[in-house]
Amino acid sequence: MRPGACARAIFLAALLTAGAAWAEARWPLVSPDGHCAVAVALEADGTMSYEARHEGKIVIQKSPLGLRRDDQDFESGLALERAGRPESRHETYELLAGTTPRVDHVVNYRSLFFRNTNGAGLVLDLAASDQGVGFRYRFTDADSVVHVLNAELTGFAVPPRARGWMQPYHAAGDYTPAYEDFYFQVSAGDSPPWSRAKPVGWSFPALFQVAEGGAWVLLTESGTDGSFCACHLDPHPTNGLYRIAFPLADEGTKGHANQFGPQPRCALPWTMPWRVIVMGKSAGDIAMATLVTDLAPPSGITDTSWIRPGRASWAWWSYPDGPVNEKLFNDFSDFAVRMGWEYTLFDAGWWKPGLSGIATHARAEGLEPLAWSAAKDFYTPGGRKRKLEEMESAGVRGVKVDFWCSDRQEAIAAMHALFEEAAARHIVVNLHGCTIPRGWQRTWPNYLTGEAVLGNESYFYEPQYTEKAAELNCVLPFTRNAVGPMDNTPVACSPKKYRRTTTAAHELAAALIATSGLIHYADKPEFFESLPAEALKVFRDAPARWDETRCLVGEPGRVVVFARRCGNSWFIAGINGTGKAVPVDLDLSGFHGFDHRLLIGEGGDASMQVAVQPVADGERWRHRLPPRGGFILRFER
Repeated sequence: MRPGACARAIFLAALLTAGAAWAEARWPLVSPDGHCAVAVALEADGTMSYEARHEGKIVIQKSPLGLRRDDQDFESGLALERAGRPESRHETYELLAGTTPRVDHVVNYRSLFFRNTNGAGLVLDLAASDQGVGFRYRFTDADSVVHVLNAELTGFAVPPRARGWMQPYHAAGDYTPAYEDFYFQVSAGDSPPWSRAKPVGWSFPALFQVAEGGAWVLLTESGTDGSFCACHLDPHPTNGLYRIAFPLADEGTKGHANQFGPQPRCALPWTMPWRVIVMGKSAGDIAMATLVTDLAPPSGITDTSWIRPGRASWAWWSYPDGPVNEKLFNDFSDFAVRMGWEYTLFDAGWWKPGLSGIATHARAEGLEPLAWSAAKDFYTPGGRKRKLEEMESAGVRGVKVDFWCSDRQEAIAAMHALFEEAAARHIVVNLHGCTIPRGWQRTWPNYLTGEAVLGNESYFYEPQYTEKAAELNCVLPFTRNAVGPMDNTPVACSPKKYRRTTTAAHELAAALIATSGLIHYADKPEFFESLPAEALKVFRDAPARWDETRCLVGEPGRVVVFARRCGNSWFIAGINGTGKAVPVDLDLSGFHGFDHRLLIGEGGDASMQVAVQPVADGERWRHRLPPRGGFILRFER
């Protein structure tokens, strides 16, 4: 027997003898390496449940499954019709926005077929990879009548001693929900705090460290399309059981009138999103995982050669109150050219000078222009056509569509229609004021980034941000950024309304840790060009799409160190999320043989300056990270 097969056989045998609760799970599915497993049980009353394990230890305890449709219940009284055999599939694809540019993973799948007491069918698909597990529901019966899903009973029972990082899901408002809040350190079963708005639930993704197994777990979704809404977690977990919740009735995009209720609706057959449980031994495993995209549908774009990940200049953060004129936009375009960046963004107010002149100037310099729009204009086919034609005719190659503020099915359908129709015009997409990505960067590779994060514009709006930004930067790689590209507009050093407490080195390093297919650098040309030449060169050379990424240190909220490769150069970036100095001891034995080695760290005025010094070759590198500080190591041949 091959070693891998032997390991799986031993692990499966362990599952079958691991206790009464697991023994009831009659239909297990194990990952190719044998480390991740999910199993489904059917109780005597016909109710379904599942458990998830990592290396044989429970990470999600016995949790409920089931649905309530407008015409049928699939909560109890279920009977197994048949259990499909496990099968393995290679998920092979490229990601233009992500920590892993080329993915080739084996995922095991299995389908379980059930009938309720009325004979109506429900399929539960299971998936297990070396990075975690997932499951989804399907109705395979054909029915042209549009059905409404009144409730999904799915839960995630997190073990009692688990500790996690979670973000409140906000009540509806002019700018909410938009996944723009801090992540709070919680115990299993905690209710969300009132933070930046009234909490009505917990948002995906939710990160937990499970004490009993020593594993890290990330809960999220994948494959949500226009046939379903985006979901969150109920605000009041009972004994650590977090249940799926649909959007609230009053959610909606300002300027758009919802046509239906918040529950998802669709004719049959109907395939629903994956419920995803990413697992790993370390938080770094979570940051590097691609299970969310592994489970998403393959690319809907045949030819992706026109899609360019890249960096952009952006005037709004530096001059939010103007003057908004042609000179301002042209100056930032000229700056992008000097930096060797690919894009420039014309944010809100571009209509004052008009798109044509500023876009013509940018394109003449070899740049691809991006332009802002409001989400309300993209809900109808006619509205999307008019806005995309306006952008295309002006020479704009990307749209930043803002203020969705809704997880309802109508919003998700409009986003997917935007991805598709923009792709037909070779236009890339950036969503703002929006929900998190749910594997969409694989299905629509022209979706290069999205907000759904409390980013650096918060120095204008959020007084708490100044004290919490460093910690948040050390949580995001393992939460928001772990599920998809994140437009948090890095490098925000110039003074704004609320005083920044991170060092300039922290801000520069955080920019190399965040992952986005479009990077909108926040600060003005004068700040960048005040940097030492070697530091400025980092931002000329660091790409939006890296060849390789490794997490060297991953302690959410405390310290993060990423190593990222572009060609023959390595950029190692570290940040401190705390108000105390933190020692860093790195094993650099894998980074020998570079003739040019330098450190970018805190300068004399740590808030605004960085200093550059050479670094000796060696197997270990020790550094003391100042409070809320950071560093960049640059190794070149």
